[in-house]
Amino acid sequence: MKQKILTSIFVLLLTLALLPVSALAEGTRPAVNLEKPTNVTVELKKHENGVPYFLVKWTNPQSILELVRYWDENGEAPLEYQIDMKVGNEAWFYDRGESIWGNSLHAGYDETGIFAINQAQCDPINKGDLNNIDISSNTYQFRVRYAYDSPDDEGDYIFSPFSEVASIGMHKFQQKASEWAKPELELAAQHGLIPAILQGADMTKPITREEFAELAVLLYEKTTGKVASPVLPNPFTDTKNPQILKAYAIGLTSGTSATTFSPRVLINREQCATMLFRAIKAIAPNGDYNIAGVKNFPDQKYISNWAVEATKYMFKVGIITGDSKGNFMPKAVTTAQEAAGYGMASREAAVLMTLRTYNNQSE
Repeated sequence: MKQKILTSIFVLLLTLALLPVSALAEGTRPAVNLEKPTNVTVELKKHENGVPYFLVKWTNPQSILELVRYWDENGEAPLEYQIDMKVGNEAWFYDRGESIWGNSLHAGYDETGIFAINQAQCDPINKGDLNNIDISSNTYQFRVRYAYDSPDDEGDYIFSPFSEVASIGMHKFQQKASEWAKPELELAAQHGLIPAILQGADMTKPITREEFAELAVLLYEKTTGKVASPVLPNPFTDTKNPQILKAYAIGLTSGTSATTFSPRVLINREQCATMLFRAIKAIAPNGDYNIAGVKNFPDQKYISNWAVEATKYMFKVGIITGDSKGNFMPKAVTTAQEAAGYGMASREAAVLMTLRTYNNQSE
């Protein structure tokens, strides 16, 4: 019996010795399921010499993280990111047969222990693709995809779909924004603070709960450098928007009931103030939010109790101001005011509030 056991062990060891090292190292290879990148954003930056470039950021889905980790542990990097660009109404670089940006997608880890976000510089001037970058008169659009060069079939690439498009530039706002708002809208675009849901929209129109939730989440992520995670399971029956679920998870907003969010409902000024105030407290939980000494507004009686602290704080730091008489204009309280859209926040005003919040937190 003892001899049989020893013989079995010897055969097992001999079999392992004859196996290729790569077979031992590989273990269980994750299935190649190339989902597209998510949460793509773009910002305009400048090198030390003043030459502008674009910084493109995105989030890698879990399936991509598993592939990256697996191949990193096995000493290879067959997975790449590829970034495509288009200027104005021109065709995409990829569709024109021109080279696009790309590099290996190596593993990296943040405080949560996972590779959570990636970014790359797109430098069309130094690369020789463009002579200049002018976001005041042009729109620059970017999309990202993955390319997988399977070690089993060298040179035979598998591609993910391209991501949703991220844009930067101002010409799309020129006919759909108030003149007084355009300079700050341009600054917001430069900082990547305008979510895709608002890009190309009529900025003079009132903003919805869904749109403002996306603004607030983008503000949080840009300011903290963290990527928020959507709440799971989804408590709402009327939306699957991951940005709304992120806003709910980090306490920026709540539902209109236990199971509804009402994404298309318009948002008023006191609601905007409250959501931005929650975003600020999530960004800087140890900040000073004292509102002692802030006087009541002439229309204080119309401000909801739950919005008093937020409205006063946002007024105190200059993010939201009142009218020429000092009224905060929190919401419509008469039928005539409702018909006139009194107290409602426009898209451009909401973006400007977000930009001022971003600037305050960056100081």
